[in-house]
Order: sequence, then structure tokens, then C-alpha cells
Amino acid sequence: MANYVVVSRFARRCAGSAAAVLACVCVSLAAADKNYTVKHNDTLTDLAHKYGLTVSELAEHNGLTRTEKLRVGQKLVIPDSEAVRIEAASSSLLPKGLNKIRVERAKWKYIVIHHSASPNASVKGMDYYHRVERHMENGLAYHFVIGNGRSMKDGEIAIGRRWTAQLDGGHLASEALNKKAVGICMVGNFDEDRPTKRQMESLHALVDFLLARCRLSADAVKTHQQINPIYTRCPGRNFPAKSFLRELKEENGHGPSDGAVVLR
Repeated sequence: MANYVVVSRFARRCAGSAAAVLACVCVSLAAADKNYTVKHNDTLTDLAHKYGLTVSELAEHNGLTRTEKLRVGQKLVIPDSEAVRIEAASSSLLPKGLNKIRVERAKWKYIVIHHSASPNASVKGMDYYHRVERHMENGLAYHFVIGNGRSMKDGEIAIGRRWTAQLDGGHLASEALNKKAVGICMVGNFDEDRPTKRQMESLHALVDFLLARCRLSADAVKTHQQINPIYTRCPGRNFPAKSFLRELKEENGHGPSDGAVVLR
């Protein structure tokens, strides 16, 4: 039954040809589910954490609610975590082709959130500034840019060459950190304004995708202010850092008791 659910989800997103559906079936079989028998003291939260899932993902896959108590001897199906995450994140918010880019998983250890400090910033403008004014050979310092409705559509995600080619970032004041940190820049000045709702939705979808694709935990997500060796207010005082990072932790099976991220 569980395999049928996975197949049907993939099939709805594939082209309507027999070959495409067959390819989807092969993908679902490759990401085989596991059967699990509930033991004493098992909880959905603990099992989700153990198998790299969110509580919602595990509960939904088994037709349960997030708060449902498990019974000893109860049979559960544990889905492949990466397949579930990538499928869930592959929504209309993410750019086409993102999932096809070959990722050097061992390279990336952090995902860092920035703001552009200007509500009118554009990918082209930032690329010019970084390439010409900052003398960065690879141009745009970030791997991704999320628009605010001005130079880009609200919530639109632009993929930079540094991601497509798996190049080091240029967004941190540390060469060592740039080698292992994915940079996401949200267009806007969040010392003065707030990110749009659509920007936050796109950020969440993109971060979920990257966590799954790079096999990272929510602890890998940092703000520029948190991780940069030199003090900065980026991504601005109005960026909802605490709530965003807390939500990521909770979704990944980590409750507040596991230790909240401290923001300076």
C-alpha cells in the first residue's frame, strides 16, 4: 500500500506517457520503504528523528496524526527520507531543473541566509557588483537569490552559477567557510522592511530541499550574522530568524528541548 502511494504521487507529476509512469515506478522501488514494529516507549517524534523524517512525514505516510500515541506491536512503514523530502520540496515554489543539478553532498556543511540590504537589488546587478567591484572571478557571491516582487517575481528563486557548477561561495568573510556554505540571498532590506510571505514560503521550500539533498540537519542552517567571522546585522533585524530556525528544528523531529539556536 505504501509503495502505491509513493508511485501515485510521482505519477501525478510526470508526463502522461507509459514510459514516464514506468520510470516513476522504478524510482519508487529504488527508494524502498522499510517495515517497522513499534517497541516499548517508541514515539512518532523519536522514530522520525531516528530515520531522518519529520513527524508530519512519518505520520502522514502511516495515516496517523502528529500527536497519535503508538501501540507496542503496531506496524509502521518507514519511507525513504530523501525521496520524501525531495518530493515534498519539489513544489511550484522551486525552479525547474533544480533537482537535476548534480550535488557534491560531502562539500556542503552549512546553509546561510542573507538579505541584499536593498529592496531593488537584482541578480544581474549583484553579479556585476561582485564581479567588477569586488573582483570575484565567479561573479554573484550567492548560490541562490529569492525575489521580492521588484526586479524578480515575489518568491521567485534564481539559481546562481555557483550552485549549478558547485563552486565555492563568496558570501562570507572566510575562505574556509565559503568552501562549505551554501549562500541564499533574499532581496530586500530587512532592517527596514520584512520579507514577503511568498519569500518566506520559497525560503522554506528551498531550505527543505537543500537539507534533504545535502543530507544535513536543521542545525546546518545559519543566518549571516550567526556564522560570519566579522560582525554583521545581515539578514536584518526584521528577518524572523528565531521562529524560522525553530520551525525547521521542530519539523525535523527536534523539539525545543534539544536546544534552541542562539542568535546574536
